[in-house]
Amino acid sequence: MGKHVDGHSYMQKVRLIRKIDDIPELKNRLIDIAETKSHKDMSRYSLLLAEHILEVSGVERDAAIDEAFAINEKWQAGEATFHEARQVAFMINRLAREEKDPVKVKVLRAMGQVAATPHVRWHALIASDYAVTLINLLHPGDMDAVRRERERQIELLNSV
Repeated sequence: MGKHVDGHSYMQKVRLIRKIDDIPELKNRLIDIAETKSHKDMSRYSLLLAEHILEVSGVERDAAIDEAFAINEKWQAGEATFHEARQVAFMINRLAREEKDPVKVKVLRAMGQVAATPHVRWHALIASDYAVTLINLLHPGDMDAVRRERERQIELLNSV
């Protein structure tokens, strides 16, 4: 396997989240599992993760979030292109920049990654990192909450 925490392979294609209180060994385990999964598996994982993020955050689905789910599902069915997925991701990221509620910002950032997963599979792992930043926001300094989040992500990824 490649390098992980400091410049692991998936970060060569997607942007690093700079400020995150995390548990590196669990993040590395998630990455190791992801390296065994297909692009469609990662896409399916991102949808499971998106449902989990909505549950944890209490944020309601809206049109933009629905579109993140829809483009991912359409791509899996062969009914959408990588370019279409990127366009949805860009739209959601614009909304995140305009959003004032910090919890909704984290959720939208994660949903943008879910929408982008059809374009590059590693966006699913960036969505996982955004889920951890959401936990950091909801439970400041609570590394047990972070551990539970990463363990849940590993469980979700193993399920696809």
